Amino acid sequence: MSPGPRRGNLPRSTTTLVGRAEVVAELVALVRSRQLVTLTGVGGVGKSRLALAVGANLADEFPDGTWLVELAPVSNPDAVPDAIATALGIPPQGDARVIETVAEALAGRRLLILVDNCEHVRTAAAAAIGEILARSAVPRILVTSREHLSVPGETVRSVSPLTVDGTVTSDAVTLFAERAGAVRQGFGIFDKQTADAVIEICETLDGLPLGIELAAARMAAMSAVEVRDRLGDRFRLLTGPELGPDRQATLRHAVGWSYDLLNDDERAALRAASVFAGGFDLPALCAVAQASDDIEVLRLVDSLVRKSVVSAHHSSAQTRYSLFETIRAFADERLAETAERDAVRDRHAAYFACEAARRWTLWNSPEWRIQVDWVQTELANLRVAFHWSVDRDHTEVATDIAAHAALMGFSVELFETVAWAESLLEAATRADVRRLPRLYAAAGYACFVGRAAVATENAHQATVLESRPGYESCEPGYATFIEALGQVYSGNLDRYIELTRGVAALAGAGRAYGIAAYIDGLQSAGRVEEALELTGDAVAAAREVGNPFWLVYTLWIVGLAHSKTDPQHALEMWDIGVAQLGEHDIRFFEGFLARDAALLHTSDGQLEAALILFDTSIGAFVRSGAVAQLVITLASLPALFERLDRPSVARTMLGAMANQPASLHHVPTLADLGRRLDDQLGDEPAARFASAGGAMDLHDAAAYAVHQIDLARRALTATSQHGVDRLTARETQVLRLIADGATTREISERLFISAKTADNHIQHIYTKLGVTNRAAATRWALDREVVVRATETNPG
Repeated sequence: MSPGPRRGNLPRSTTTLVGRAEVVAELVALVRSRQLVTLTGVGGVGKSRLALAVGANLADEFPDGTWLVELAPVSNPDAVPDAIATALGIPPQGDARVIETVAEALAGRRLLILVDNCEHVRTAAAAAIGEILARSAVPRILVTSREHLSVPGETVRSVSPLTVDGTVTSDAVTLFAERAGAVRQGFGIFDKQTADAVIEICETLDGLPLGIELAAARMAAMSAVEVRDRLGDRFRLLTGPELGPDRQATLRHAVGWSYDLLNDDERAALRAASVFAGGFDLPALCAVAQASDDIEVLRLVDSLVRKSVVSAHHSSAQTRYSLFETIRAFADERLAETAERDAVRDRHAAYFACEAARRWTLWNSPEWRIQVDWVQTELANLRVAFHWSVDRDHTEVATDIAAHAALMGFSVELFETVAWAESLLEAATRADVRRLPRLYAAAGYACFVGRAAVATENAHQATVLESRPGYESCEPGYATFIEALGQVYSGNLDRYIELTRGVAALAGAGRAYGIAAYIDGLQSAGRVEEALELTGDAVAAAREVGNPFWLVYTLWIVGLAHSKTDPQHALEMWDIGVAQLGEHDIRFFEGFLARDAALLHTSDGQLEAALILFDTSIGAFVRSGAVAQLVITLASLPALFERLDRPSVARTMLGAMANQPASLHHVPTLADLGRRLDDQLGDEPAARFASAGGAMDLHDAAAYAVHQIDLARRALTATSQHGVDRLTARETQVLRLIADGATTREISERLFISAKTADNHIQHIYTKLGVTNRAAATRWALDREVVVRATETNPG
């Protein structure tokens, strides 16, 4: 079998790494043996590029992924934990501190995290990384920073500039020649004058890769001699103590020289661009620069791109731009010198506030994917703008950012934005902002991450406010719908039904989710016939609105209603939902659909399919942080392990789920299952397994379940390879009981079937295996490892 795709978010490099082979090899060995390695050195020396190369070399050795956390866009130290969590796809859970959630989620995971550009938030980054390392010795972290973190156990390696030995074969000259050749076809060092000039450029820049690349980029319009002469003049002008620490001087000279080559309009555009975090597009830059002529701004940006001051990214229909962090920081300093910095940052925040509010009006439509893509792409800008507005007491602006980012972002599992909304409630209430109901509604989505009670209260407050004049609310019924979600996650099914019935009765776009939610309440309460009568209307309403998110939601719930009477039709609905999920990349419902299909397959005996789907569901809910749904999924698993004749695993899972009060509410059959398992195992073993499970928190229970699913799948695969595929799932269970010495009567009691049916199964087994008695069947089962040893199912 070919290896699966690599996990993580590591970008692929588009340029070669020159002169670093030995350093990369050393760092690869260090990361293998040390938990925390920090690369230090002057800005522009190539720390980030080295870290990416090390990550790429090690990617196959970390099954849980190689992940990049970029801290350069994070200006507020308090936002460091959020940035780490978001980059790793770990949402907040309950009332726990974000970094505690991250540390818990990473415990025991074989992954490599590259934390890039820590110097400006060094203390916060050190604290966050320290908590991660204190929780587990398994993850590996590679840090880049101009100053080491002073975290216990940290291994520090200083990154040196490229070698400059006075020859044209040095690493620095090789880099210059390669990058110059990329901007000027046919460039080469063919004469002594050019060779001397290039060597002097590299020596003047102290072998710093960023400075060399900036100088090489000028070769598109200048000779090496002209670049050398200009660079020398610039350094002499900038020499002096006002430049700050010597370790920053060389790169400051190089960037300052590049900045001086710009005209006044280009410099103004670059200063405006410096306030963006994570990149920008043309409309955003126009708004921040207060430019009404986008063609003129495009001309300036084009010039900046050609001068290698701004990078252009053409991966989407709309070109996106970004700055090297060092250039951004230099331009930001120049902006501060103009005394316009606060005003420009205010415009940055105002733009993203207005844009978020505008895009929210298009979210519940066929344009859903476009709007959530924007939230994902602009998350760093939204984060910076939100915190800036909070610090400036611009509560109206902060509200527009937090409310609309969360109302859209929840659907792509960006629960960091929900936390913004929650954190702003007190200040926004005090300021009595115009869109306060939307902020309370957005905070209601905390029901997905384990804060159901407070989420319900916040969503209810939104419904109260929207009835008062002077406020701008969500569309009619939406806040009530969010409150209903909080109610059902809190275990209040009757209230859920009452609220969703009201939403379903409203006219307008709310029917796209209101009818489906009402059906969910009805089928959960056993009112299946009433639920089925509404399924056609629900699908029609969702299709009419055209939001693929609500269509998948509706198909999932319609499938739930049909699963009570027509499982095959339910699976057909979910297949359509999965197709929509894939077409529109709606990962939110991946766990829901997989879990409920797994339950059907458990009932119909397709146990391997059920295992695969449960594994998918657990992974999806762990990734998204949908705590309530993870609890439901894990609480549904013991029944499958009972069907697989793994009672010890089932009892351990029951013990773990006893720590989750919502388990019994959502899976009421757990009590009867527990009694059956206790009778089967006996009092002492049952208590031992229950105690082992009881020691697990939710994260531990999920990890244990995934491990046991893997063991069960391997056992099923092994039996299939040895010929057990000739047996049905029920016959395999009977065979295992025969091998355990169970009588026909005991088999019938254990499997809740009649003695006659048990005897029929036994005779079918004899015929398929070509044996005539229990002893032969037992030997056959033992020889082919159909019987799973107890040590394979014990916890731990």
